[in-house]
Amino acid sequence: MRVLLIGFGAFGLWFARTMCELGHEVVAIERDGDIVDRHADWASRVFVGDATDPVLLERAGARDVDAAVIGTAEALSTTILATVALRDLGVRQIYAKVRSENEARALEGLDITEAIFPEREAAFRLAHRIATSSVLQYTPIAPGYSVQEMACPDDWIGQTILAIDPRTKLGVQVIAIRDALTGEFRLPPDPGAVVKPSDSLVLAGSDEVLARLASR
Repeated sequence: MRVLLIGFGAFGLWFARTMCELGHEVVAIERDGDIVDRHADWASRVFVGDATDPVLLERAGARDVDAAVIGTAEALSTTILATVALRDLGVRQIYAKVRSENEARALEGLDITEAIFPEREAAFRLAHRIATSSVLQYTPIAPGYSVQEMACPDDWIGQTILAIDPRTKLGVQVIAIRDALTGEFRLPPDPGAVVKPSDSLVLAGSDEVLARLASR
């Protein structure tokens, strides 16, 4: 996969590093030459300049990327102009970092793939982890639905996933099981394996049902 990244700040740097570690190609555009000098190793190519400039976007190969990520939120106008320019060059998947709900709404009319609000998402996950001590990880996947890693409910211990049958009874899918003592991670889990007290479960389902499970 080839991704165009606009903005090489903290968000952009971590995105680029992760994509590179996953084996994908990142082409970056950053207006600050000093930032480019520090972080250029984390992109296949880096262009210094204004990412709202269609000529620069074309030089960076925007027509040939699978997706574009606008990782700078310094000014909404920059994000809007960059989005329009990317659309004109045929980029179909565009993800944009925003600083507020108002900015996210302002981008809705541009038909971007997704508005990314890192501070909100991090705070949301942290609040769920603190509010429910048995929840180890929380990742929203759709309004009202999430993937959560949590300590095994007491009444599930000693039973198999097949016998518990959470998919049929609760609409919850067991994605994986992690043994806290050995570090063993089973994905997908063996339906016939007996759940142990040291196991945590990675579950997908509605927030309402998962909250009830976490409190048991």
